Amino acid sequence: MITNSNLEKAINKDKQDTLSNYKKKFYFPQINSQKQSIYFSGNSLGLQPNSVEKYILDELDKWKHLAVNGHNLTDKPWLSYHENLTILSSKLVGAKKDEVVVMNSLTVNLHLLMVSFYRPTKKRKKILIEKNAFPSDVYAVQSQLKFHGNDPYNDLIILEPKKNQNITNDDLSEILQKNGNEIALVLLGGVNYYTG
Repeated sequence: MITNSNLEKAINKDKQDTLSNYKKKFYFPQINSQKQSIYFSGNSLGLQPNSVEKYILDELDKWKHLAVNGHNLTDKPWLSYHENLTILSSKLVGAKKDEVVVMNSLTVNLHLLMVSFYRPTKKRKKILIEKNAFPSDVYAVQSQLKFHGNDPYNDLIILEPKKNQNITNDDLSEILQKNGNEIALVLLGGVNYYTG
């Protein structure tokens, strides 16, 4: 039950939030063109920063005027653009800049990973993935199974938690004990799509 006292405490906490100024840097979708929404879908498509349009238009303008020369002849050359992202990303995750690379989309990177590590044999051909993985992760796994001539459904093992909504080491150990001699690849996300 929300009381006036609780509401006042919440409003005061919001006023003390040192990150609250960042809210002004994003566009929030409008509900029925009247009410600003509260947005919780940042894991899929976050809110658009209000500065993004300027940056995109700048790059489109470079493309228009420089064409292929945009790879080298701009203040932010396209050819080495990933280097700028690498430095920022290394600070974000607390790694050295030579330990981080930014490239492609997650799905493309998963395919590249599986091309390198998924080596099915006649007996050991299945892929293990957690229940409620991001849908495109499952599609990528299924397409790799199919590409290698395996069944995208029967050769896909779904790891489901037994006791709660989070997978435990015991859940993983149990499925590896049961199916380990058939599994060629285990693909578990660092953060579960449904539970966070």
